[in-house]
Parts: sequence; C-alpha cells; structure tokens
Amino acid sequence: MGITKNNRDTIKACRYCPMCRHVCSSEFLSYKESDTPRGRAILLYNIYEGNGSYDKSIIESIYNCFLCGCCLSWCEGFDEGGYDIPKLIEYARKDIIKKGLEPIEIKKIKESLISKNNIYDIDKNKSFSSNVKEKEAEVLYYLGPEVNFKNAEIAESVVTILEKFKIEHTILKDEPDSGKILSLLGYSEEAKNKAEELYKRIIKTKCNIIITSDPLAYDAFKNDFPDFDLKLESKIKIRNISEYLNDLRLNMKLEFKKSRKKITLVDSEYVGRFNGVFEDARELMKSISGSNFLEMKWNKTKMLATGEAAFYFNLKDIEIGKKLGEKIYDMARDIDAEIIVTLSAVAKNNINTVTLGSEKIMDISEYFIKSL
Repeated sequence: MGITKNNRDTIKACRYCPMCRHVCSSEFLSYKESDTPRGRAILLYNIYEGNGSYDKSIIESIYNCFLCGCCLSWCEGFDEGGYDIPKLIEYARKDIIKKGLEPIEIKKIKESLISKNNIYDIDKNKSFSSNVKEKEAEVLYYLGPEVNFKNAEIAESVVTILEKFKIEHTILKDEPDSGKILSLLGYSEEAKNKAEELYKRIIKTKCNIIITSDPLAYDAFKNDFPDFDLKLESKIKIRNISEYLNDLRLNMKLEFKKSRKKITLVDSEYVGRFNGVFEDARELMKSISGSNFLEMKWNKTKMLATGEAAFYFNLKDIEIGKKLGEKIYDMARDIDAEIIVTLSAVAKNNINTVTLGSEKIMDISEYFIKSL
C-alpha cells in the first residue's frame, strides 16, 4: 500500500478517536461508522496490516469522503498540523487506482475530464470558453469547469468587472481542466498530463497574473503544479477572485453603494482551509456592508463543507449538494442573513438547490459588480 509514515501515523491515531465525527460531512448523510474519519482509519488499518483487502463497501467508503478537511480543522492536534485524513484518503484512492479497483462511476468521471474538461459529460462546445477569442494579455481569467459549464453568470460578472476597469485580459479558448479533480480521485498520471497541457496554454498567453473563481484550480496552481515541477508561480502571480477584487478595491480606492441588508460569507475549503485565504473576501464585504456583515457560527477553518470535492456518495449522485446546502443555509438563517455570498460555483449551486435559485445567493464577483 502506498502509505507514507505520516499517513500511517494518521491511521493509528484516528482509528481510536471519534472526536471529529460530529463535523464529518459524509457521516451525516449515511450515519454509518464507515463514513466517519475513524471508520475509514479502521478500514485502512486492517488493509495496511494485511488483515483485509479492498472490497466494494470499503472502496465506496473511501470515495464517499468529500475531502473537505472538516475533520482536520476540528482535530485536537490542528495547531500542530493535525492528523490529515484528507491526505490519507488521497493516498488510498491512488492505491485503489493502481490496483485497477476503481468503480465504473469513477472511471466515467475520469474519461469525461480527459475528453471534455468537465465531470458532467457535457460537450466542449457548450462551455463559456468555447466562444471566447484567446489572445496574449496581462491578466488570464481561469474559470474552472463548474463556472465554464454551469455558471456562465459568474464568468460574465468577472468579465464585466475587467472590462469596466479596462484591464487587458484573456480566457483560454476551450479551457483545459487543471487536473485537480483527477488528482483527488487518485489518477496521478492523468492529473499531471492535464496540468502540463494547461501550463503550456497559460505560458502562451504571456500573462503576469492568473485570477480564478475555481477553488480547486487555485489549489492546483499553488500546490499541485509545483509537485509536477511546473513552476507557475515563479513566473505568474496567482490570485483567487476574492484576493483580486480586494486588491482592485484598494488600488483604485473604490467606493461602493452601501448595503443595508444583513450579509454573510461562505468560506471555501480549497481557498480558505487548505490555503489560508480568509480575509480578502471579508475586507471587501465589510467595505460594502460595514456592521451588516455577519459571521456564521462556524466560519474560516471551522467552516462547513460546501462540497467542492464531493463528486459521488455511495457511487451515486444522490443530491449530495442539496444536503450540504441545507446545512449552510440553516446556519445563515440562524443569524438572519438576507444575502449569502459564496466563493465557489459549487457552493452557490448547492445552496441554490435549497433556495430554488434565489437572488439572495450570489458569487463574490456578482456581489462586487452589483455594489459599484
């Protein structure tokens, strides 16, 4: 089994500890011990010690993990690095792939990402980026598959902002996937190939800044690309859209229409929890809403899972997003928030399954442009 010493330490520690069970996003869907961090550690301990092997139920449990990091953030050892269950699950998935044991549903996601750059098997010609004119520019806006194939309104908001401030920019035509989802599913080689393809396309634009609305792509640029020896950040500044918009606010000394509505923020797993970017969105929103900006009970590192890396549950797409969205919406309602601002298309879509497309849910780029 391809497990490192740190992973082995996690297995041994977590199999005896139930303390993060109450925040596990997958456990509250199934209420099964095997869908808790402790349960997964027990299963992997048995395999690691040679007392078992991957069967259908164990593989389902490993792919049921949403890799949201809630367990890591709530771990008693968090300040010392914690016991990294998400990293353990990633290694286990690589092992499953290496053994050729991945379910057909996971293979289908892989094939769709490789051939169509999205997990939904949607044709490339139906993407936002299929109609753009690619060029060399100072700023490259990278959409990511969720925005590119499902949330054109977010892309349109970002483009409107860039055009309003006369910022030279471009978008990659038929934008390649970053490889991040492939990596999270355990397909290391395929992920590297996708990353290399995207890297070459990025370099051709001669951009100096990449901005992205996609938390998974942001994490890929920051962490996966260097692992693949693609030194992107040594040449180009990488900014999440929340960082970029806050930079714009400060550099241009922007003033906004003051909002009197109570507003809250949904943090991102892969921008916030895994990369420590929390304050830019808050500074921006406070400059618009002042004291009407309210924090949810669980925020920043203790945030709820939005589902950014939740693809299947029990190898079926059974409204995972709605269940995750309900928990976030209920927490926002507890503080009487009238507007919920999100940092990913996935978060927006999942909450919208509860509110049925209400304008009370908007991406940070939409909130920015509406407030000018």
